[in-house]
Amino acid sequence: MLQPLSEQQSLNRILIIEDEPDISDFLFETLTLAGYEVSQAYDGVEGLDKIAEFKPNMVLLDIMMPRMNGLDVCRHIRSTESMRSIRVIFISAKGSLEEKLEGFQAGASDFIVKPFSSSELLARIEAHLRIDTLARDLELSETRYRQLIEHSPDGILLFSDEKKLLFANSRFKSMINIKSESLETGASIKELCEISPLFKEVSSLIRKVQDTRLIVTRTVATNFQRHQPSVLEIRGIPSELPGSRVSMVQVVLRDVTEKHNMDRLLARTEKINSLGILTAGIAHEINNPLTGISNAIQMLQRDSINPQKRQEMLDLILANISRITRIIDDLRVFSRQERLDSDTFDLIPVIEETLKLLRYQHENNRVEMQLQHDGRRYRIEGSKSQFQQLMVNLLLNASQSIDGKDGLVKVEVAQASLPVPSAQIKITDNGCGIPEEQLEQIFDPFFTTKRDWHGTGLGLAVSHRIIQLLKGTIAVASKTGQGTTFTLTLPLLPEA
Repeated sequence: MLQPLSEQQSLNRILIIEDEPDISDFLFETLTLAGYEVSQAYDGVEGLDKIAEFKPNMVLLDIMMPRMNGLDVCRHIRSTESMRSIRVIFISAKGSLEEKLEGFQAGASDFIVKPFSSSELLARIEAHLRIDTLARDLELSETRYRQLIEHSPDGILLFSDEKKLLFANSRFKSMINIKSESLETGASIKELCEISPLFKEVSSLIRKVQDTRLIVTRTVATNFQRHQPSVLEIRGIPSELPGSRVSMVQVVLRDVTEKHNMDRLLARTEKINSLGILTAGIAHEINNPLTGISNAIQMLQRDSINPQKRQEMLDLILANISRITRIIDDLRVFSRQERLDSDTFDLIPVIEETLKLLRYQHENNRVEMQLQHDGRRYRIEGSKSQFQQLMVNLLLNASQSIDGKDGLVKVEVAQASLPVPSAQIKITDNGCGIPEEQLEQIFDPFFTTKRDWHGTGLGLAVSHRIIQLLKGTIAVASKTGQGTTFTLTLPLLPEA
């Protein structure tokens, strides 16, 4: 297949179409000395044949010529797809305003009146070729970025300020498995919502971006068919062209199904690890009442026991059974399956439940755990189970960092002065601390500071992910030999 001239031609090829041999030779010599590749034709018909053969990017064209005049040659060039990008400069002795207008109407790029100086001719040619170079660079850049967008692994949409679709790449169309003709440029978001319920989420996201002029990110579960994304991360980005009042919103959709599944697997792995640590302490707590029950039953088996002593033994059995039941109930709170839907919960009761559960852990019975708060109600949106796992991970780390001394793990809850109302939770211990060079690594998966392989290296990585899901932040400050403080901030739900 023959490529268009715009792809084949060199930027320094000039064709002279001039029926006067002296003028043609003068132009040929001038341009050749200037470094251009030049060819000649002596009438309009020959000139069109030469264009197909020589493939110039510029034509110097006389108007008055035999067989076909310059105006008709120019019109033919502009009407032919493969020649349309060629620059046409008329060189003519006719220089009236009407003649110049007629030349420009035929499609000329410029008009030079005979006689002319060679310096003027070269200056105009260089100016036009410079414009051609910039135009080609712009076209190449646009093509390159369009290919990048089309071949992006993410679905990309662009909406106007009136929520009308301006662009959708092919990846987005394949993501939601809709026909290309369904996504018409200029369609409103209301019309698009009839194509796929996903656009309802997109519409809500666009509204949030327009209200805040900030980047907004959401993660949504889809009801697409099998072999399509089941979890999407949707990001809205405000987009404004420099020097323009037109504002747009770019929407990027990323398939995070695999990442979501991996996060859940890591969280489950760390939860099992944390549960194993807790179980070691809880087993001791359950064995004590079981021993009491066993001893009481053995005493009851004796015939000589008096009624008052018998009743005391029965009361002891019931009390120990109740104690075991309470321990199992507390453990069930932590070990239950995660809820798939979003939830809301109060911070303080969940933290109290977690501390109660952790006090069964007697690996270091000289560690005291305290909770301090101002009595306010801190209402959070998110998974209560995930938040409890986050607290267990951090509190276990804090208690395990205290070795061979009286320890204190303090949890402080207060309202933070941030752009949005937030709860600030500080977990402080007086343990061994974390070396400064390791602080940047502690949230990396499989990195652990625990000795003797007591840690999986997943606890803080999972905690960091849970904080992201709760739309909060986590920070750490530590000094070796003095202790560590983890600071969590979580956005609060507005008060009713």
